[in-house]
Amino acid sequence: MNILTTIISGIRKSLEGIKYKLLFVGVSLFIFFLFVLIPTVSVPGNDFFYQLSLFSPLDFSVTVFLSILYALFVTMQIFAMRQKKNIRDLGTTVGGGVGAIFAGVAGTAFCASCLAPLFALFGIGFGGVLFVLEYRFYFVTAIITLMLIAIYLTARKINNVCNSC
Repeated sequence: MNILTTIISGIRKSLEGIKYKLLFVGVSLFIFFLFVLIPTVSVPGNDFFYQLSLFSPLDFSVTVFLSILYALFVTMQIFAMRQKKNIRDLGTTVGGGVGAIFAGVAGTAFCASCLAPLFALFGIGFGGVLFVLEYRFYFVTAIITLMLIAIYLTARKINNVCNSC
């Protein structure tokens, strides 16, 4: 199987049941809401709809795309764990999920005032904020690449191509 066939086959298998489709939609909406809510909460006086109005079409499309990729990753991981009844991969799934949320927020942030309070929670100074804002395109590209690799490896696990993935 080539890479694209593996990914498509894994996605089809994991989204066959109605409960997995509902999980995918629910996680997509939740993650999109989270990507918008975090900058909303971190800036005093900001509200959800004002935050959405600040998004450019590119910011909005990147946020939607990352939400869909993240939801696909989570849905496929849950499907793979239930298929194999193997819980030992839970740490990897949770770690990858938390990392993806942080990376998604950092990648879709568009202003220093939104990103600074979030980075302050992790002990990253304002220089780190300016660095991320300056090279945001590269961060988003790297995040999307890593998410696609994670989806590919999960699809290999679903298709029984790789037992160690």
